[in-house]
Amino acid sequence: MHADGDRLNTTNLLRLVIMFAGVLCGGVVDAQTSTANRWPFEAQIGQFALHSDFNVAADPQIVAQLGSLQADLKKTLQIEIYPEPIHLILFEHQSNYQGYMQRYFPNVPFRRALFIKRRGPGMVFAYKSDQMHIDLRHETSHALLNASLPYVPLWLDEGLAEYFESPPTGNVRQHVHQVSTRRKAFWRQVPSIESLEAVGDLSAMGATEYQEAWSWVHFLLHESDQSRGVLIRFLQDLQAHSPPGQLSRRVDTELPDWKNRYLAYFQR
Repeated sequence: MHADGDRLNTTNLLRLVIMFAGVLCGGVVDAQTSTANRWPFEAQIGQFALHSDFNVAADPQIVAQLGSLQADLKKTLQIEIYPEPIHLILFEHQSNYQGYMQRYFPNVPFRRALFIKRRGPGMVFAYKSDQMHIDLRHETSHALLNASLPYVPLWLDEGLAEYFESPPTGNVRQHVHQVSTRRKAFWRQVPSIESLEAVGDLSAMGATEYQEAWSWVHFLLHESDQSRGVLIRFLQDLQAHSPPGQLSRRVDTELPDWKNRYLAYFQR
């Protein structure tokens, strides 16, 4: 952990942002960077290199959830989570975060938090808000999954991140998607995995697609050992670089009565 005293003024913060963007986007983080160029707060939490313009240690929940998320993913999904370095860049104010993203990632739509992986290590960007803890679990879930798997289908990547954005005690019954999913199940509306698999761009993932992706992850992980096995074996095949095919085909083959089981599960 390293701190450089009081909060930076705008000029000094911009200088640090420009320096840090340069080394990250080039895919290299220089371990010999001088103390004068460090962020006011820095820490190493597992595989996460944390850089912030405010004292993150004042919010112990951030540190705790970063330390536990890797174990949550490994235990639930039964895949190895590789220790690839991930950079976590946090801002105290939305204006600094938004100015940074507009300058260095102008084509990326505005989100409260983002995971970006181009060349080099994955990067998670976020700013302090009342949703920061959820945002960080969501985006760092993306980072850990993409560090550990050769690829993840877009809808499944988002569905898993939606699922893990709540800590384990809140995954099952307290998620924001729970009410709408139960309402749709009451009206016997079952989302199609094939439709989700056809979504090829993040911009096409709207509120409905996020809710449906979460519901499928939730259903597969919790309905039964059989349903959980379908998802876990799919992810394990991905990790083993064994072409897994489409998850929808596995569901049709291994859970032939999936529509009734999906409805029964969420109608309970």
